[in-house]
Amino acid sequence: MEIINRIQEIVSMGLAFVVYLAIPAFIIIRAIRKKKLPNNQYTPLDDILDGKVRDPEEENDGAKNGLRNE
Repeated sequence: MEIINRIQEIVSMGLAFVVYLAIPAFIIIRAIRKKKLPNNQYTPLDDILDGKVRDPEEENDGAKNGLRNE
């Protein structure tokens, strides 16, 4: 019974190592190698100002006033 408990302890420690250390380390190293880290200066407002996305409030105001922006 003591051997089974020891094996279970080793397996759970190995699983914890993989989940908490190995996987995050792999992801970080891979991101650094590809040099593709996310840019934190982007906001959805940038798309609205560039005209990529229409402002839903302006569309609703135009529909209420009988105007169409096409």
